Amino acid sequence: MIGSRHLRPAPAVAGAVVLLALLAGCGDQRPLTDGPLPTGQADGLTRIVQLAGERVVLSDQVAASKFGTQQPVTDPAREAAVIADARADAGRDGVDPDWVARVFTDQIAAGTQVQEALLRLWSDQPATRPAQRPNLATVRPELDRVGDEMVAAMTAAAPARGHEECPARLAQAAVATAKPLDEPHKVALGRALTSVCDG
Repeated sequence: MIGSRHLRPAPAVAGAVVLLALLAGCGDQRPLTDGPLPTGQADGLTRIVQLAGERVVLSDQVAASKFGTQQPVTDPAREAAVIADARADAGRDGVDPDWVARVFTDQIAAGTQVQEALLRLWSDQPATRPAQRPNLATVRPELDRVGDEMVAAMTAAAPARGHEECPARLAQAAVATAKPLDEPHKVALGRALTSVCDG
């Protein structure tokens, strides 16, 4: 992974604190449900986190494809299309499309964070630059796959959104997923998850 090789790794405890701080706002409202969280819903939350982690890592390849070119970090037309597709998939699967749109917006913001951090690093420290420039056309199908799987995971996790255990389960999965990541990627993962739980 580009990020873990070239950005100074942070202590695991520091990364966990960052994630927990970013997720602390989840569930501030009174939970809609309490009692044990059903296994399927808990698994859905864990899968959302895993997929968000995959997308954060894929952002390294997106950044590498743009480095040294005139391509902007953000692509509003592409981002709007991704969110529109996610909303459509959510409606088909019976999931709140507004919730899905918020989570996907967070995914995109997290990816932008990673790209901007890496592009700055590579500009300032030439020795850290990627050896190859991936073709963005080969990266996008992976991003699309993650997006499709994200909607499926959100379908499974949807009833857990307002559950009292949602923030804790999400944070637990986030800390586990973040273990191999460096600090900027940990922070981006936290950003990607801020709208998963109600609150």
